Amino acid sequence: MPNGKSRRFALRASTSVVVMGVLAVLFIIATFSSMAWQRRSDLMRDRQANNERLADTLAEHTSGIFRQAALVLSLVGERLNREQGIAPNDPAFKSFLANVQQHAPQLAAIRVVAPDGSFMHSHPERPPEGIVVADRDYVQAHRQRDVGLFLGKPIVSRVNGQRVLPVSQAHRGRDGGLVAVVTVMIHLDQLNALFDSIRQKPNGTIALFGSDGTMLGRGPADDAMMGKDFSQGPLFREHLAIAPAGSYASVVATDGKLRQASYRRLGGIAAVVSVSTLHDDTMAEWHGYATTLAAIALPLILAAAAITWALYRQLVEREHFERLLARRTTDLELANEELRHMAEISAHHLQEPLRTVLSYAQLLVRKAAGGETGNLDEYLGFIRSGVERMRGQLDALQRYLGVAQCSPYQPVSLSRIAAETVELLEPRLLAAGAVIKTGTLPDIMGDRQHLSGLFHHMVSAIVERRRPGTRQTIGLDAERDDDMWHLTISADNTDIDFGENETSFPLLGPGSTPGKDGGPTLSLALCRKIAQMHGGRLWAETTGGGQTRLHVLLPAE
Repeated sequence: MPNGKSRRFALRASTSVVVMGVLAVLFIIATFSSMAWQRRSDLMRDRQANNERLADTLAEHTSGIFRQAALVLSLVGERLNREQGIAPNDPAFKSFLANVQQHAPQLAAIRVVAPDGSFMHSHPERPPEGIVVADRDYVQAHRQRDVGLFLGKPIVSRVNGQRVLPVSQAHRGRDGGLVAVVTVMIHLDQLNALFDSIRQKPNGTIALFGSDGTMLGRGPADDAMMGKDFSQGPLFREHLAIAPAGSYASVVATDGKLRQASYRRLGGIAAVVSVSTLHDDTMAEWHGYATTLAAIALPLILAAAAITWALYRQLVEREHFERLLARRTTDLELANEELRHMAEISAHHLQEPLRTVLSYAQLLVRKAAGGETGNLDEYLGFIRSGVERMRGQLDALQRYLGVAQCSPYQPVSLSRIAAETVELLEPRLLAAGAVIKTGTLPDIMGDRQHLSGLFHHMVSAIVERRRPGTRQTIGLDAERDDDMWHLTISADNTDIDFGENETSFPLLGPGSTPGKDGGPTLSLALCRKIAQMHGGRLWAETTGGGQTRLHVLLPAE
């Protein structure tokens, strides 16, 4: 570029506004997305904390129920030990059982069953004749081994038809033999109803499992799940093996859905209570919150976009006005420069041939007045030469001034103009042994006639100064430079020295006599004027070895 200065990247004000607008929109989106994500994390954490609190409460409450059942079993066992040989359905013992059950309303019944499964004592109902429960798991467990306090599977009582959860303990004689199985029946419907009343709605669940994975109770109640084995679920397979209490999120075995769950193993009781909430319920609450945030963010985004667009349009119009103003300024500077050139030509270049004509005319007059006839033809020749130089300079000046201002701009294909230039100059190119190689040239807005003249004069100026006896290769190419197109016309074997970044192309030099086409000096002066009228610039450089480049910047818009 001229004077070795490189163009600095400068962001337009309109582009800066668009960038700021995009950043503002991204900031709004990032802020509200962060709020939504934080809310999601808070909901998950709060739901898990609620599950843990509820699990602690249920573990304490359920342990209390089982401790009370264990106390009843202990009282009945002590009474049996004190009064050996109590007859079945003894009224005094029956009254004792009634008094004990009165203080334990969660118990549906108290049974004393013989090892063969027959009923020895029962309260409050008396079993029908012939009913035995030898097949029940709580009877079989005590007959096989000493298991202590045993939680049986949920059953429907054969005595009263109620759904109950049996909790049993063995009563043994002095020799350790099994004398009876003392069992209390916990109201399963009441237990399930309790779980259902305190679970988190709508899809939260509370479940009571035995230590072997058997479901003992559930809220909401589901008869199909009572007594079912869930030992292969994630609770028993993964988490209980690690810790007796904890929380996790997993697809649970009860319904195959993703849930947040908290569990507690009951102290001293072979049972586990589990509290879970459906992940989709938490997400539904979060989706409502996210929808509210979106409803708030969308108007802000639209407002930011509208403000950005309005500012962008205003700045684009302003930049357009500034470009027009710059172009007008350039035109004014060009007119001033033309005046300077005209003054220079009038003061110097045109005066030189005029002085020659005047001097030899005076000599010719003196010779003629003195009657001398020698050297008259020589003087006339000098006068004729001066007149021809003056006429040539006046013709060049007329051609320069004849480059009128640009007509209204229209789309112009520089590739097509280059092809037309090559076709027009083909005879001269063939005679000079020059070859033109054209790269990809853009389409721009401009005056087609002037741009055709620009290509014609540049190629002509280069061909005019080809080194004699050599072949010449001329290359035309273009690349985008910010908001300008940078055209490069390079040639080898040229006999012209522009130096480095030459920008001044005088219309005429002292004593110059333009040829038929004006010569390279006039051609480049015309090119410079056309480039300036389009809001661009022209400069040239010589890199040595006959390598010459002409550079033209033309607006891309």
